[in-house]
Amino acid sequence: MKQSLLWRGLLVWACALAATGCSLLKVSVSSGDPLPDETLRLRTMTRGFYYDLSSGIAAAADSVVAASPRAATQLAAIRWKIRATRAAVEAAMQSDPEVALADTWILCRRMNEAFAQLPDSLLFGAESSIAREAAARFERRVARLSEQLLPADRQRLMERFVGEYVAAHPRPDDDGAAAPNTLLAWFEFLRANGREPSYATGSISEVMADVSDRVGSQTRQLANSVGWSRQMLEIRMQQDSLRSRVEGQLDSLERNFGRLVAVAEHLPGLSEQLLEELNLQAGQLIGAIDSSMASAFDDLDRQRVEIQHYVSTEREALVGQVQQAADEAVQHALERIPAVIGRLLFYVVAALVVLLGLPFLVGFWLGGLRARRQSGRQKAPSGDDSAPEQGGGSPDEGRSGPGESR
Repeated sequence: MKQSLLWRGLLVWACALAATGCSLLKVSVSSGDPLPDETLRLRTMTRGFYYDLSSGIAAAADSVVAASPRAATQLAAIRWKIRATRAAVEAAMQSDPEVALADTWILCRRMNEAFAQLPDSLLFGAESSIAREAAARFERRVARLSEQLLPADRQRLMERFVGEYVAAHPRPDDDGAAAPNTLLAWFEFLRANGREPSYATGSISEVMADVSDRVGSQTRQLANSVGWSRQMLEIRMQQDSLRSRVEGQLDSLERNFGRLVAVAEHLPGLSEQLLEELNLQAGQLIGAIDSSMASAFDDLDRQRVEIQHYVSTEREALVGQVQQAADEAVQHALERIPAVIGRLLFYVVAALVVLLGLPFLVGFWLGGLRARRQSGRQKAPSGDDSAPEQGGGSPDEGRSGPGESR
């Protein structure tokens, strides 16, 4: 019994020491692990290169438009500017930083190869060298960027992946501007080479900042595309069938006027009829010009309304997704709070049991031990005093007179 009590006391004492040696209890709500510094730097530098790439493509296309007098060349340059910048924003704004860098590299590689292979007659005529120099410069810059941001082995893997992917997927017929999403292809390439891809998404604040950056970039790209489309429309209005129709009407008017002069010299009676016909044709010409201009401006207004509706719809959808993600994070945190509170209460109750029960058990055991010792000490003196009394009586009692013995 004593040994069991002793072992129990030692066990309780050890639990108390372990409890006092533990660190303070902490209550935390998981909000996602932040991205490593290398991954965050890769994402930031890739998107910074996208802004330079987009502005460089726009500047090169504007130089071609300013230098070329041909409307076909100007339209081709503006079309390349719209497609290339749209492909650049889709490539650089990927959620995975490595995939974003790989897609941007593939875009620059395809654009450089396409411009190097196409003749001037199928590109931008005499101003094709401007686009070729820009594409070559972009590919060199993205290659240097990968060397600066990635480890040596990872950079060699990405360079080989870009080369193999471009070779296996020939460029489509869009000036080399298409850059499909290579997320699955990059992950499979890494696993085939014994490497594991990174699946980190970052904390809630990083995810929301990423979504905001992507929405802002897409909005700016859409606004630029609308402005460039308007520029193409203005060039077409200067060179399309409307101008041909106007020139044809003017030529016909000039011929009719010459006939009118010739007839008026010989037949004054017919001059009035010819003047009426001339007025009728002039009215038809003015009506055709007015209707064509009104139709063109109606098309512009309709496109503007549709684009504004599309932007509003996309923005509402993205805001809804962000709100849903935030609600799910808060709900997840609230679901974990009862478990955390339960563990906290368990630790508090255990600490109270250790801190209050241990002194009570130790005191109880020490009190019992002390009581047994005192009872043993009291029994020892009483036994010594009773022994002489039982062994014999007083001297007077041992002696008896003769009369008494008889």
